[in-house]
Amino acid sequence: MDNDFIVAIELGSSKISGVAGKKKDGTMQILAYAEEKSLGCIKRGVVYNIEKTYQSVNNIIAKLETTLKTKIKYAYVGLGGQSVRSYKCVIKRNLLTQSYITTEAIDAIRQESYEIPYSDYEVLENFPQEYTVDSSSIAEPVGVMGTNIEGEFLDVIAKQKLRANVSTVFANTNLKIADELISPLQLANNVLTDAEKRSGCALVDLGAETTTLVVYKNNIVRYLVTIPLGSSNINKDLATLQIEDAETEDVKLKFGNACQDEETDEMESLTYSTGDGRQLDVALLKSVIEARIAEIVANVGQQIVNSNYSGKLLAGIVLTGGGSNMKNIVKAFTNVTKIEKVRVAKKVNQTVVKTSNAGPIVIESAESISLLSLLLSGTIPCGGGVTAASGNDLFEQQQKDEERRKRQEEMEAQLKEEALKATEFDAVKQNIRNSYDKVQNKIKELERYGRDKEVRRDAKSMADTILDETLGEKYDKAYKALEGKDKFKQSLKEGSELAEKLKQAVEELSEKVVTTNKENSTWERFKRAISDIVNEDNN
Repeated sequence: MDNDFIVAIELGSSKISGVAGKKKDGTMQILAYAEEKSLGCIKRGVVYNIEKTYQSVNNIIAKLETTLKTKIKYAYVGLGGQSVRSYKCVIKRNLLTQSYITTEAIDAIRQESYEIPYSDYEVLENFPQEYTVDSSSIAEPVGVMGTNIEGEFLDVIAKQKLRANVSTVFANTNLKIADELISPLQLANNVLTDAEKRSGCALVDLGAETTTLVVYKNNIVRYLVTIPLGSSNINKDLATLQIEDAETEDVKLKFGNACQDEETDEMESLTYSTGDGRQLDVALLKSVIEARIAEIVANVGQQIVNSNYSGKLLAGIVLTGGGSNMKNIVKAFTNVTKIEKVRVAKKVNQTVVKTSNAGPIVIESAESISLLSLLLSGTIPCGGGVTAASGNDLFEQQQKDEERRKRQEEMEAQLKEEALKATEFDAVKQNIRNSYDKVQNKIKELERYGRDKEVRRDAKSMADTILDETLGEKYDKAYKALEGKDKFKQSLKEGSELAEKLKQAVEELSEKVVTTNKENSTWERFKRAISDIVNEDNN
């Protein structure tokens, strides 16, 4: 077995599952699959028992490696759970004068939206929604002339402990995380069609302990929310009827019906015999199940309204997840949301096949497509080395791996340093903007209160010092750190233009100070006084 395969792991509320696959001729071949129950490990998609989760992940990796007959070094991991949701934010930027909007300017305001502080939350992903340039809404603002630009962004956020706990779990294993993928977004990418994303669509993932809603319109993610309700809540409701926990799942599957008005009354007189011999009315069981499903559907319907895209989803609703197998689930959603177009997705858009050793995974199943979506999103080979190599081959392979690791570290260090320098230069540019605003405000203050000697003195002091403070050594150092690198060319040009505008403003302020001092000199005040007396006598 070569190492050119992808591994994905999903930390679900009902089970932790892992899959290995290899792309060949446009088809994903499933090579191995393993799963472990997540009871006592994960609640509502969030790791809460790190030790038990670590043990389960280790068991899954061991099973996959046994099937693959090779070591696994990396894995793609899905992030989801009740704290994952979206938040819209607006970032405004004044360019001081009419100028072309650059890619760097757009990147800067997007980065600012990334850095908005959320208490106990962190930003996982960010999606531009729309831009406004001088009051005009523009989809692609780069190259457009304007003075003011406003960007609306959708931040996908989650509790900080979500990612932290996942990182801790994998830090305890011999497995490195290739990438942390936002599960509901990867699911949407591999289940929804381009036409559905463009026309407007709501993807509803009905999981065990959570229900996730993702809204698309014009190929852009517009809304994401995780509702802390799932099909396991039905099991808990059935348990209140003194049905054993192990039995509730069978009862749900046998009598579950999301919309009873679609049935005849033939079964209403039947009874169900529990494991301990008690008789329960089937009608009661079905009403308990339907009530909880109705609550989940109602919550989804309300969230679609909250997204502000109700009535705009021309492609309707796509249901997936284990809960989508419930009888009459489509009718239930149609009745509540009044959206006629509803379909159940049981497979991903790409071709996936099983090999003979793949294990019990069901390819065309609503329960499997979230894991398969993570697998299909992977790009980095996850194999851990050639196990059948001779001693010399193994040594050579280790040397190559070490050289590759060093090159990777050097490249990452260089990119990190460049990003830091770019951030420092962005701060310098913002300082220039702030200084420009101060100079402009001081000019206006001189025009209004120029007779005040203190105002004139402050204006002269600003004109004499602000360039050294703003465009001094710190500016030169930040500029030279990026000089000669093509990807920062536009940013440097923007900095130079801002610096020139500031110099012109300071020159205007200096001239204004000289003029105002002259107008308020003793001789000028004397001449004005004589002129006022003469004018008064003439009147």
